[in-house]
Amino acid sequence: MPSSMDRMKHLLSTSKHSDVHFLILPSHQLILKNASDVFEAMFLFDANKEQGENVSVNCPAVVEIPDIEPAAFKVMLSFIYADDLSGLNGDNAIVLYTAKKYNIPDLADRSLQIPISKLRNVFMAYAQALIFELEDFASKCLRYICQNAKMLCNLLDRDRLLLSNEFEIWNAALRWADEKCRQNGIERSSGNRRSFLGPALFKIRFPNIHEEQFSICVVPSGLLTMEEVLGIYQFNSHPNLFFRGVPGLYSLKFPSHGRIFDWNIAKGNRRGTLVLEIEKVLEFAGEINWSERKSEAVYINGFSWKILAYIKTKNGSTDKNEKWLGFYLMREQEDNYWFDYEPNYWCYKCSATFRIVSQKCGVTDFRTEFDDIFEPNESSWGYANFISFAELMEPSKGFCDQNEDKVTLAIDLTVKEVKIETNYKSPR
Repeated sequence: MPSSMDRMKHLLSTSKHSDVHFLILPSHQLILKNASDVFEAMFLFDANKEQGENVSVNCPAVVEIPDIEPAAFKVMLSFIYADDLSGLNGDNAIVLYTAKKYNIPDLADRSLQIPISKLRNVFMAYAQALIFELEDFASKCLRYICQNAKMLCNLLDRDRLLLSNEFEIWNAALRWADEKCRQNGIERSSGNRRSFLGPALFKIRFPNIHEEQFSICVVPSGLLTMEEVLGIYQFNSHPNLFFRGVPGLYSLKFPSHGRIFDWNIAKGNRRGTLVLEIEKVLEFAGEINWSERKSEAVYINGFSWKILAYIKTKNGSTDKNEKWLGFYLMREQEDNYWFDYEPNYWCYKCSATFRIVSQKCGVTDFRTEFDDIFEPNESSWGYANFISFAELMEPSKGFCDQNEDKVTLAIDLTVKEVKIETNYKSPR
């Protein structure tokens, strides 16, 4: 008799009794909802939408997953159904992204256990690790890159990188040279460091390092000759002379053009859904003066987003019992690590649907569309008075699960465009 795992594999492969149809293959809502709260919120939203539009329920719903590669999605389904990871291979970066998007931590952990040397694209894995703030995994990827001299040269030669901070690149190269000295049992002298770096040293774009960092940290290391140091100082003083081809006293031996922050790597998915379940709503609303809740972070387009919800007295009202739900989309402030310095301008063009998810069959979500350009002086966008607390709790509305005293908020976010301007501009 087949084992339970074999039966689950057979169920996935045959799609018997499936009630949701991804473009990749059919599946079963109950199994997916039990594995992922993201699937649960997504299917609940679709069901309410179909009820409102009188869509027939005789055929499975068709669900598009535009930002997930089919192979990675199949790996996730196999893991959900039968704990099967036979499809997991060196392309684990996209599987990691899939697991994070659908909040399946066990799959994310397993995808991180593949040896770094087995990864097909260690650069992509490193980029995904930075996006999801997986410091240990990112360090392992960077350590592997630094242990391979040829790979280090290839990395430093790139114009487009996820990290464009040249000082951090210099520090990473220096650590690599120190590790080589340790492995060979020799002194970490400037000469030995320079010898191990070899051609990679001349891939570092020293003119792009801030002058103070260059003077305080790079020059005292002794890795550069006096002629090389003076060439960099001369370039920083009169860069236009170099670009016009005017000969100087000292030649510049290092690349001077700026690196480009590769948004195509960093952005990841452009769309995503944030979900916040507020339990014990009556207790939440009864907190004195101010009460708020925040959702778990969701990474969309390379940035960290959360839902902020609060209950407070409406502005200008003298009735302290007249309470309203504030509903906001928040951008996490630590996102500045994408840049080697604070950009002098950036903005997002986004659209979002703010929803109170209906808990009552046949009742559509309470929703509002939001379309705007978000700029750096803003960290949250939304509505101070999204809905009155009285309407939120009205049983006929179906917004609050009266039995569990729970309200579910969701935001469907699409980042359409990102514009970034940094302080560094190479003269031409």
